[in-house]
Amino acid sequence: MDDVCSADDDKCKKPNLSGVGMIEKGKCSLTGVLLRFRPMTLLDCAKKCFITSQCTSINYRQNWKLCDLVMSNDDGNEMADDSTCIRSNITTWQKSLAGKCADHNCEEGQKCEFNADGNNFKCVEAYCKGLPSTPNAAVDERFGLRRNLDTGNKYKCDSGYKMKGNPFAVCQSPGDWKVLFNCTKKVTCSAEGYKYDAEMHIKLESSPLKWADAQQNCQQQGGNLIRITTKNKWDSIILYLKDLSDNIIVQLNGVNSQQTCGLINTQQTGLEDENCNSRYISFFCENL
Repeated sequence: MDDVCSADDDKCKKPNLSGVGMIEKGKCSLTGVLLRFRPMTLLDCAKKCFITSQCTSINYRQNWKLCDLVMSNDDGNEMADDSTCIRSNITTWQKSLAGKCADHNCEEGQKCEFNADGNNFKCVEAYCKGLPSTPNAAVDERFGLRRNLDTGNKYKCDSGYKMKGNPFAVCQSPGDWKVLFNCTKKVTCSAEGYKYDAEMHIKLESSPLKWADAQQNCQQQGGNLIRITTKNKWDSIILYLKDLSDNIIVQLNGVNSQQTCGLINTQQTGLEDENCNSRYISFFCENL
Protein backbone atom coordinates (compact mmCIF):
# COMPACT_ATOMS: atom_id res chain seq x y z
CA MET A 1 0.00 0.00 0.00
CA ASP A 2 3.06 2.27 0.00
CA ASP A 3 2.03 3.95 -3.25
CA VAL A 4 -1.43 4.98 -1.99
CA CYS A 5 -0.82 5.70 1.72
CA SER A 6 1.47 7.98 3.68
CA ALA A 7 4.21 6.28 5.69
CA ASP A 8 2.62 7.01 9.08
CA ASP A 9 -1.00 6.22 8.13
CA ASP A 10 -1.43 2.68 9.50
CA LYS A 11 -5.21 2.74 9.04
CA CYS A 12 -4.74 3.39 5.34
CA LYS A 13 -1.97 0.85 4.94
CA LYS A 14 -3.92 -1.90 6.75
CA PRO A 15 -7.54 -1.60 5.62
CA ASN A 16 -10.16 -3.53 7.59
CA LEU A 17 -11.33 -6.08 5.01
CA SER A 18 -14.18 -8.48 5.70
CA GLY A 19 -13.17 -10.69 2.77
CA VAL A 20 -12.23 -10.83 -0.88
CA GLY A 21 -14.55 -9.94 -3.70
CA MET A 22 -16.78 -12.36 -5.58
CA ILE A 23 -14.75 -14.75 -7.70
CA GLU A 24 -15.64 -16.64 -10.86
CA LYS A 25 -13.44 -19.70 -11.25
CA GLY A 26 -12.25 -21.18 -14.51
CA LYS A 27 -12.88 -18.02 -16.54
CA CYS A 28 -10.64 -15.26 -17.87
CA SER A 29 -11.11 -12.20 -20.03
CA LEU A 30 -9.23 -12.53 -23.31
CA THR A 31 -9.54 -8.90 -24.35
CA GLY A 32 -9.19 -5.53 -22.70
CA VAL A 33 -6.09 -6.23 -20.56
CA LEU A 34 -4.57 -2.92 -19.49
CA LEU A 35 -1.69 -4.05 -17.31
CA ARG A 36 -0.10 -7.35 -16.34
CA PHE A 37 2.01 -7.97 -13.23
CA ARG A 38 4.02 -10.92 -11.92
CA PRO A 39 4.53 -11.96 -9.18
CA MET A 40 1.65 -10.40 -7.27
CA THR A 41 -0.85 -11.43 -4.59
CA LEU A 42 -4.58 -11.48 -5.24
CA LEU A 43 -5.15 -8.57 -2.80
CA ASP A 44 -2.48 -6.43 -4.45
CA CYS A 45 -4.01 -7.26 -7.84
CA ALA A 46 -7.38 -5.89 -6.71
CA LYS A 47 -5.69 -2.80 -5.28
CA LYS A 48 -3.90 -2.16 -8.57
CA CYS A 49 -7.26 -2.29 -10.36
CA PHE A 50 -8.79 0.31 -8.02
CA ILE A 51 -5.99 2.80 -8.64
CA THR A 52 -5.83 2.27 -12.44
CA SER A 53 -8.15 4.24 -14.68
CA GLN A 54 -10.69 2.18 -16.67
CA CYS A 55 -9.97 -1.04 -14.74
CA THR A 56 -13.22 -2.88 -14.03
CA SER A 57 -12.12 -6.45 -13.28
CA ILE A 58 -9.11 -8.67 -12.70
CA ASN A 59 -7.80 -11.97 -14.00
CA TYR A 60 -5.64 -13.90 -11.54
CA ARG A 61 -3.66 -17.07 -12.15
CA GLN A 62 -2.52 -18.54 -8.85
CA ASN A 63 0.03 -20.92 -10.41
CA TRP A 64 2.00 -17.99 -11.81
CA LYS A 65 0.85 -15.33 -9.31
CA LEU A 66 -0.09 -13.46 -12.46
CA CYS A 67 -2.38 -10.42 -12.29
CA ASP A 68 -4.26 -8.86 -15.22
CA LEU A 69 -6.05 -5.54 -14.88
CA VAL A 70 -8.96 -5.61 -17.32
CA MET A 71 -11.21 -2.94 -18.80
CA SER A 72 -14.72 -3.39 -20.22
CA ASN A 73 -14.80 -3.20 -24.01
CA ASP A 74 -17.79 -1.61 -25.72
CA ASP A 75 -18.92 -5.02 -26.94
CA GLY A 76 -18.06 -6.78 -23.68
CA ASN A 77 -14.95 -8.79 -22.90
CA GLU A 78 -14.42 -12.00 -24.80
CA MET A 79 -14.30 -14.79 -22.23
CA ALA A 80 -12.38 -18.07 -22.31
CA ASP A 81 -12.54 -21.23 -20.26
CA ASP A 82 -9.29 -21.48 -18.28
CA SER A 83 -8.99 -23.84 -15.33
CA THR A 84 -5.90 -21.98 -14.08
CA CYS A 85 -7.66 -18.63 -13.82
CA ILE A 86 -10.11 -16.79 -11.61
CA ARG A 87 -11.93 -13.59 -12.51
CA SER A 88 -13.46 -10.95 -10.29
CA ASN A 89 -15.46 -7.75 -10.83
CA ILE A 90 -13.73 -4.95 -8.91
CA THR A 91 -17.04 -3.55 -7.64
CA THR A 92 -17.37 -6.62 -5.37
CA TRP A 93 -14.20 -5.62 -3.48
CA GLN A 94 -13.91 -3.05 -0.72
CA LYS A 95 -12.84 0.31 -2.02
CA SER A 96 -10.66 0.93 1.04
CA LEU A 97 -7.97 -1.11 -0.74
CA ALA A 98 -7.27 2.00 -2.82
CA GLY A 99 -6.33 4.08 0.24
CA LYS A 100 -5.96 7.77 -0.53
CA CYS A 101 -6.60 7.00 -4.21
CA ALA A 102 -10.11 5.65 -3.58
CA ASP A 103 -11.76 8.59 -5.32
CA HIS A 104 -9.19 9.39 -7.96
CA ASN A 105 -10.24 10.84 -11.31
CA CYS A 106 -7.21 9.86 -13.38
CA GLU A 107 -7.63 9.83 -17.14
CA GLU A 108 -7.29 6.94 -19.58
CA GLY A 109 -3.73 5.63 -19.64
CA GLN A 110 -3.01 6.76 -16.07
CA LYS A 111 -2.94 5.38 -12.54
CA CYS A 112 -3.19 7.07 -9.13
CA GLU A 113 -0.26 7.45 -6.75
CA PHE A 114 -0.21 9.09 -3.33
CA ASN A 115 1.88 12.25 -3.30
CA ALA A 116 4.31 11.81 -0.42
CA ASP A 117 5.02 15.57 -0.36
CA GLY A 118 1.48 16.35 0.72
CA ASN A 119 -1.83 14.69 1.46
CA ASN A 120 -3.08 14.39 -2.10
CA PHE A 121 -2.81 11.91 -4.92
CA LYS A 122 -1.30 12.42 -8.35
CA CYS A 123 -1.98 10.78 -11.71
CA VAL A 124 0.94 9.25 -13.61
CA GLU A 125 1.21 7.53 -16.99
CA ALA A 126 0.76 3.76 -16.62
CA TYR A 127 -0.20 2.13 -19.91
CA CYS A 128 -0.75 2.71 -23.63
CA LYS A 129 -4.16 3.95 -24.72
CA GLY A 130 -5.86 1.96 -27.44
CA LEU A 131 -4.24 -0.82 -29.43
CA PRO A 132 -1.32 -0.78 -31.89
CA SER A 133 -2.11 -0.76 -35.60
CA THR A 134 -1.10 -4.25 -36.74
CA PRO A 135 -3.02 -5.12 -39.94
CA ASN A 136 -2.91 -8.75 -41.03
CA ALA A 137 -1.32 -9.85 -37.75
CA ALA A 138 -2.39 -11.39 -34.43
CA VAL A 139 -0.89 -11.29 -30.93
CA ASP A 140 1.35 -14.29 -30.23
CA GLU A 141 1.39 -14.11 -26.42
CA ARG A 142 0.22 -16.93 -24.13
CA PHE A 143 -2.09 -14.71 -22.08
CA GLY A 144 -2.82 -12.08 -24.72
CA LEU A 145 -1.75 -8.47 -25.23
CA ARG A 146 -0.85 -6.18 -22.33
CA ARG A 147 -0.23 -2.43 -22.37
CA ASN A 148 2.48 -1.99 -19.73
CA LEU A 149 4.88 0.87 -20.47
CA ASP A 150 8.19 -0.17 -22.06
CA THR A 151 6.86 -3.65 -22.81
CA GLY A 152 6.72 -5.51 -26.11
CA ASN A 153 4.05 -7.88 -27.39
CA LYS A 154 4.99 -10.56 -29.90
CA TYR A 155 2.94 -10.94 -33.09
CA LYS A 156 2.56 -13.41 -35.94
CA CYS A 157 1.26 -12.73 -39.43
CA ASP A 158 -2.07 -14.10 -40.62
CA SER A 159 -2.17 -16.96 -43.08
CA GLY A 160 -1.09 -15.82 -46.53
CA TYR A 161 1.17 -13.05 -45.17
CA LYS A 162 4.86 -12.92 -44.31
CA MET A 163 6.67 -11.00 -41.57
CA LYS A 164 9.07 -8.16 -42.33
CA GLY A 165 10.95 -6.66 -39.40
CA ASN A 166 11.04 -7.50 -35.71
CA PRO A 167 7.73 -9.18 -34.70
CA PHE A 168 6.91 -6.88 -31.78
CA ALA A 169 4.68 -3.93 -30.94
CA VAL A 170 6.17 -1.96 -28.04
CA CYS A 171 4.30 0.30 -25.62
CA GLN A 172 6.80 3.12 -25.18
CA SER A 173 6.87 5.71 -22.41
CA PRO A 174 4.92 7.91 -21.97
CA GLY A 175 2.25 5.75 -23.65
CA ASP A 176 2.71 5.50 -27.42
CA TRP A 177 2.80 2.32 -29.47
CA LYS A 178 5.73 1.56 -31.79
CA VAL A 179 5.20 -1.31 -34.24
CA LEU A 180 8.47 -2.88 -35.41
CA PHE A 181 7.10 -5.00 -38.25
CA ASN A 182 4.63 -5.23 -41.08
CA CYS A 183 2.89 -8.21 -42.64
CA THR A 184 2.95 -8.26 -46.44
CA LYS A 185 0.91 -10.53 -48.64
CA LYS A 186 2.79 -13.51 -49.99
CA VAL A 187 3.03 -13.10 -53.73
CA THR A 188 2.44 -16.07 -55.97
CA CYS A 189 4.66 -16.38 -58.99
CA SER A 190 2.45 -15.53 -61.92
CA ALA A 191 5.27 -15.33 -64.46
CA GLU A 192 5.87 -18.58 -66.29
CA GLY A 193 8.80 -20.66 -65.11
CA TYR A 194 9.35 -18.97 -61.75
CA LYS A 195 9.97 -21.02 -58.62
CA TYR A 196 8.54 -19.74 -55.32
CA ASP A 197 9.59 -20.36 -51.75
CA ALA A 198 9.29 -18.31 -48.56
CA GLU A 199 12.40 -16.30 -49.42
CA MET A 200 12.15 -15.47 -53.11
CA HIS A 201 10.73 -15.99 -56.62
CA ILE A 202 13.50 -17.10 -58.96
CA LYS A 203 13.94 -18.33 -62.50
CA LEU A 204 17.08 -19.76 -64.07
CA GLU A 205 17.72 -18.47 -67.63
CA SER A 206 20.07 -20.84 -69.42
CA SER A 207 20.56 -18.61 -72.46
CA PRO A 208 23.97 -16.97 -71.90
CA LEU A 209 23.95 -13.16 -71.78
CA LYS A 210 26.29 -10.46 -70.51
CA TRP A 211 25.33 -8.68 -67.28
CA ALA A 212 23.58 -5.65 -68.84
CA ASP A 213 21.64 -7.81 -71.30
CA ALA A 214 20.72 -10.27 -68.56
CA GLN A 215 19.44 -7.41 -66.40
CA GLN A 216 17.33 -6.09 -69.29
CA ASN A 217 15.94 -9.58 -69.88
CA CYS A 218 14.86 -9.88 -66.24
CA GLN A 219 13.33 -6.41 -66.23
CA GLN A 220 11.24 -7.25 -69.28
CA GLN A 221 9.77 -10.07 -67.19
CA GLY A 222 8.94 -7.66 -64.34
CA GLY A 223 11.97 -8.48 -62.21
CA ASN A 224 15.72 -8.00 -61.83
CA LEU A 225 18.88 -9.98 -61.67
CA ILE A 226 18.89 -11.62 -58.28
CA ARG A 227 20.39 -9.92 -55.24
CA ILE A 228 21.70 -12.14 -52.44
CA THR A 229 20.79 -10.30 -49.25
CA THR A 230 20.33 -13.04 -46.64
CA LYS A 231 21.86 -16.39 -45.73
CA ASN A 232 18.49 -18.07 -46.25
CA LYS A 233 18.45 -16.72 -49.79
CA TRP A 234 21.95 -18.02 -50.43
CA ASP A 235 21.05 -21.46 -49.07
CA SER A 236 17.94 -21.61 -51.26
CA ILE A 237 19.96 -20.79 -54.38
CA ILE A 238 22.62 -23.41 -53.63
CA LEU A 239 19.89 -26.01 -53.05
CA TYR A 240 18.29 -25.02 -56.34
CA LEU A 241 21.59 -25.45 -58.18
CA LYS A 242 22.81 -28.63 -56.53
CA ASP A 243 22.13 -30.73 -59.65
CA LEU A 244 23.42 -28.13 -62.15
CA SER A 245 26.94 -27.28 -63.33
CA ASP A 246 26.50 -23.77 -64.72
CA ASN A 247 28.02 -20.57 -63.37
CA ILE A 248 25.30 -18.03 -62.46
CA ILE A 249 25.42 -14.23 -62.57
CA VAL A 250 24.14 -12.49 -59.46
CA GLN A 251 23.91 -8.73 -58.97
CA LEU A 252 26.19 -7.31 -56.30
CA ASN A 253 26.62 -3.74 -57.53
CA GLY A 254 25.00 -1.26 -59.90
CA VAL A 255 24.47 -1.39 -63.64
CA ASN A 256 27.80 0.20 -64.63
CA SER A 257 29.48 -2.30 -66.93
CA GLN A 258 32.88 -1.54 -65.41
CA GLN A 259 31.80 -2.71 -61.98
CA THR A 260 32.33 -6.20 -60.62
CA CYS A 261 29.55 -8.73 -60.96
CA GLY A 262 29.12 -11.80 -58.80
CA LEU A 263 29.35 -15.37 -60.04
CA ILE A 264 28.28 -18.53 -58.29
CA ASN A 265 30.41 -21.46 -59.35
CA THR A 266 28.62 -24.69 -58.49
CA GLN A 267 31.94 -26.52 -58.68
CA GLN A 268 33.28 -24.45 -55.80
CA THR A 269 31.96 -22.65 -52.73
CA GLY A 270 31.24 -18.97 -52.25
CA LEU A 271 31.09 -16.12 -54.75
CA GLU A 272 33.57 -15.14 -57.44
CA ASP A 273 34.19 -11.61 -58.73
CA GLU A 274 33.96 -11.11 -62.47
CA ASN A 275 33.94 -8.08 -64.76
CA CYS A 276 30.36 -7.62 -65.91
CA ASN A 277 31.34 -7.68 -69.60
CA SER A 278 34.08 -10.29 -69.53
CA ARG A 279 32.09 -13.36 -70.56
CA TYR A 280 28.69 -14.78 -71.40
CA ILE A 281 27.03 -16.74 -68.66
CA SER A 282 23.67 -18.11 -67.53
CA PHE A 283 21.79 -16.02 -64.98
CA PHE A 284 19.02 -15.87 -62.36
CA CYS A 285 16.03 -13.55 -62.56
CA GLU A 286 14.14 -12.63 -59.41
CA ASN A 287 10.48 -11.67 -59.74
CA LEU A 288 9.83 -8.84 -57.28
